Amino acid sequence: MGHTTSALRMTGVSRTYGAGEAAVRALDEVSLDLAAGSFTAIMGPSGSGKSTLLHCAAGLEQPDAGQVTVNGQPMPRGSETRLTRFRRERIGFVFQQYNLLPTLTALQNATLPLTLAGKRADRARAESLLTEVGLGGRMHHLPDQLSGGQRQRVAVARALITAPSVVFADEPTGALDTRSARDVLALLRSTVDRHGRTVVMVTHDPLAASYADTVVFLADGRLDPSGELRRPTPDAVAARLAHLGDRAVRVGA
Repeated sequence: MGHTTSALRMTGVSRTYGAGEAAVRALDEVSLDLAAGSFTAIMGPSGSGKSTLLHCAAGLEQPDAGQVTVNGQPMPRGSETRLTRFRRERIGFVFQQYNLLPTLTALQNATLPLTLAGKRADRARAESLLTEVGLGGRMHHLPDQLSGGQRQRVAVARALITAPSVVFADEPTGALDTRSARDVLALLRSTVDRHGRTVVMVTHDPLAASYADTVVFLADGRLDPSGELRRPTPDAVAARLAHLGDRAVRVGA
């Protein structure tokens, strides 16, 4: 990738669940290097290790082996306190089910990461982010007064409030209708294009993946050896997924 800065680097990352004969190797020595200011989609058949990869990369789970580096800083191992601080300073996360607190307004939800980090809630920045995501008139609404698409946009604003190095999104359009999904994807795309953020998104939807610059495919906890797909179209993504699915069926046969 030339001399571009690496926003996320994973080196030989492995993660196993369970022990003995019941052990499942969800990630098997995955190495990945994503440039700053890039938008990458991670795809693969069900059970391929996509969410485990995202959780290890975002510091929500600790890998059994290997190293994760965010913006040149190695992710701390062992200490949950140090890991939490590292996440708060460098990482934003958007969940499929929004994970907003029901008793807080959109504005309070958006500033929550600052509050948790013991920083002054930057109300002006939160208002500006919410306006940018099209919720200027809904800042004081509670989550249950907002549509699914609006809740997910609050979640994106919340992920951006700390100006993180990388924003991780786990199936961010999974619970949304087509139009809301497009709005959220366009928003993630603009955080890359306008603000130079790095976005890493797990999705099963070829249309969602087509918003990314590059699609990385996983199968059985390993990166697909046929490589990444650049400038993806929905059709090209669907074809690669079908190929991986066929192979998984053949291997399992």
